[in-house]
Amino acid sequence: MKVIKAKSAREQVYEKLKEMISEGKISQGQRIVELEYADYFKTSRTPIREAIRMLELEGLLEENSNGGMSVKKITEKDILEIFQIRIALESIILKEIIDKNNKNNIKKLEKIINKTKESIDKNYSASNIFKLFSEFNETLYSISEYSRVVNLIKNINMYLKIFRRYSVEDLERRLFAYGEHCAIVEALKNNDIETALALNEKHLKSSRDFLIKNLDEKK
Repeated sequence: MKVIKAKSAREQVYEKLKEMISEGKISQGQRIVELEYADYFKTSRTPIREAIRMLELEGLLEENSNGGMSVKKITEKDILEIFQIRIALESIILKEIIDKNNKNNIKKLEKIINKTKESIDKNYSASNIFKLFSEFNETLYSISEYSRVVNLIKNINMYLKIFRRYSVEDLERRLFAYGEHCAIVEALKNNDIETALALNEKHLKSSRDFLIKNLDEKK
């Protein structure tokens, strides 16, 4: 019988803090005070300190001028670098999907696209569309057997999660993203790797440029 190991206090605090940062519940530049979060999580300061160290190593926290830790502010340079990495990594994923040529996988993506179209037509909330866009990406990644590549993509996407929510709230950007997803899936259906790569790069650069344009306003 497989024994499921319970998560340590450090792991639980780390995961919760990471979620709170990515969802904007802890703002960029906000200080992380050990004592305050120990009280919030009803735990000692040790797991807080350990979780903070893990988040610092991931680049989500940084040391501020007085020696404490704060949530790292995302800069235009960060966004440019993250999207350049994502373009390269997602190219690997798309090439593998076409090499596998599994029509059932494409149908999974089409199903999500159809649900997205229905949600847009019925003027569902931005949060609903965000979930479907995230589901599209998660499904695209799940098709791949390159687990390390997928983990790298998920880690860098964490930095931009809060900004992606803002982009989905913009109706024009939402419609463009939906159309771009449709075109990418069509290229995958046709086993047209060059078109799929070009479309995905265009899609990611559009997202990148939108985020940079709105960076100062949303901070």
